[in-house]
This record gives sequence, C-alpha cells and structure tokens, in this order.
Amino acid sequence: MRTKPSSTTVGIVVGGVVALSALVASLLYTIPAVKGLGNKVKLPLFHGASTWVDLMLFVFMGITAIVFLATRRDSVYAWEVGLRSIAAPLWLVNSVLGLIAALNTWDFTGSKESPLSSVMQDPRLVAQMIILLCVAILLLLVWLVLDKRTHKAIADIIFVAIGVALLSNIFLDPAKRALHPDSPVLNSGFEIKGPFFGIVLSILGITLLLSWLVSRYVGPEQAEPDEPALADKP
Repeated sequence: MRTKPSSTTVGIVVGGVVALSALVASLLYTIPAVKGLGNKVKLPLFHGASTWVDLMLFVFMGITAIVFLATRRDSVYAWEVGLRSIAAPLWLVNSVLGLIAALNTWDFTGSKESPLSSVMQDPRLVAQMIILLCVAILLLLVWLVLDKRTHKAIADIIFVAIGVALLSNIFLDPAKRALHPDSPVLNSGFEIKGPFFGIVLSILGITLLLSWLVSRYVGPEQAEPDEPALADKP
C-alpha cells in the first residue's frame, strides 16, 4: 500500500525545488552576452535546456508505461502518472517560450513576411505545436475517456512513439534544420556549455522531485478484470 508523504518529506522536496530553481537563476546570470544577441541569448538557452528535460520526461513516461504493462505494479504506474503530470504542462510552457524566443532573437529585417509567419515555417516550432496538440489529446483521453490503467499506459506509449517519429524526421533531415544553427551550444565554449548543462541537470532534478511528489498521491485505479494490479509491499 502506498502512503502519502509526511509534511516533513514534502517540505524537503519543496526546499530542494526552491534550491535548484535558485541554481538555475544563478547559472542563467553567469551566461555572458554574445555577439548579435547580447543578453537575449539567455532565453533560448533556458528554453533549450527545459525542452531537453521535457523530452527526457516523456521518454521516461513511455518506459514506465511499458514496465507497468509488464509488471502491473502500482508504484510503476504512479511514476507514470507523476511524469505525465509534470511533463505535459511543462511542454505548454516550453512551446510558449520557444515562440517568444524565436520572435525576440531571430533577425526579420530582411523578410517581407510578418515575424509570426516566418517563425511558423520552422519545422521545429511546428513540431513543437503538433506535439502540444498531441499532449492535449493525451490528457483528454487519460482524464475523461479512458478508465483502465492498461489503456492509459498504451495511450502514453503511442504518444511517445508519435513524438519520437516526428522529431526524428526533423533531426535526421538537414533541410528541416535550416532555420536553426547546428548544435549552437555544443559548438560554443565552456562559458556557454557549462551553465547550459548545469541548467539541464537542475531542471531535471526539479521535475523528477515534482514527479515523485505527484506519484505519492496517486491512488490505485481500476485494473483489468483478468489482469489485477500488483500492490507493492510496504
């Protein structure tokens, strides 16, 4: 039987989230201005780090869904719900940040089109919006349509498979990467790479702490009649 965390445990988790958030802010502050963008570079770097983490969370969610289907463990399903509950809203935040970053850092002076029209021609941003739509559909399914955990786990796996296929098609096609420089972070010096990867690890820590906290409040849901869930030992 899973038990809810104590107030002390919740306090420790919240303290960890606050500390890691402060570390993210400190690392962003240390990123130097760059030629052309100046301090505006901080926004796309933060957006990139947060998006990397979000994609990892979705992959983790898909893996836990597969493990749940194989084991029927309550604790595994709770982690799946926890990861979904954090990754889904974070994708909305990242989608908005991606659009803002593009509108504020791209040079539109030579374009006769509106900045928004130009931005929406970028396959990465279009893919981000498509995935956002898929996130909305997934949440609609797991919250309002599907009742059984097996079906919800399958929906999570299908969502992750669609996301992987969509992004793989973009990243494996050089033409679809035309509006983005290749690996801008990896091609930069340590003054950029160091803070960036520090931000990635910090955001990952924040999201995993929050996912774990959500997972502790997930109660048993209806299992398949012929495949009962296996409760975890205390």
